[in-house]
Amino acid sequence: MNTLSRPLRLGAGIGAAVLLALGAIGWMHTPSGLRFLAAAGVPCPVRTVTPEQVGQLRRVGLASMRGSAPAPARPAPAGMQLDRTTEAEALALLGRAHARCETQLRGYRHLRCRGIDAAALALDGPPVSELWLSFGPAGRLVGIDVYRRGMDAAALRTVWSSAAARLRSALGAPTLALGDPAPEALAALPIQTARLQYRYADYLATVTASHLPHSGLSVREQYLSAKEDGIN
Repeated sequence: MNTLSRPLRLGAGIGAAVLLALGAIGWMHTPSGLRFLAAAGVPCPVRTVTPEQVGQLRRVGLASMRGSAPAPARPAPAGMQLDRTTEAEALALLGRAHARCETQLRGYRHLRCRGIDAAALALDGPPVSELWLSFGPAGRLVGIDVYRRGMDAAALRTVWSSAAARLRSALGAPTLALGDPAPEALAALPIQTARLQYRYADYLATVTASHLPHSGLSVREQYLSAKEDGIN
């Protein structure tokens, strides 16, 4: 029997749609994400969404998150460029890294890649569990989602501190910082998170450290274009 109330199920569906719309859908396809959506009565909405629906939801989501000033820089892993890198260019780069990638059609086009050594993406720490790249209607990269899970305390510290340092070096202090990313603080409760975020008119970057029952200690890095689709 589903124990979640109707408002919570509805909220979960909207939240899943917004995650998709922002081009950061990797978490929804992890075991913990799928279990949460199933428990919330959300039968993987990304399988039936249209490009137009994704575009509209993306605009709504970005409107509530973007800042007022343009970013002085828009950091992204492995030199990929938001609003510029094409799917073919991304596949060439990932092919050199011997990544296993498959195309997903979820309104927009996405590449889901696994088996990637972090160094191949110019990242520190353990291998990447999943990498999702999202491409807008113009065929250009609009979202990057790097997810690593099941880490020990030392690996989590490395991944978090490296991601935070790269963003701080390029952009200064974050717009938002919540929670304690120390592994012992995250592991103190079954579900615990820490997050830092940068919000600009044309760029959003979020780093989230979490402890979840089925995925353990994990870090998710998201790099999103906040521009309207097709505008460079």
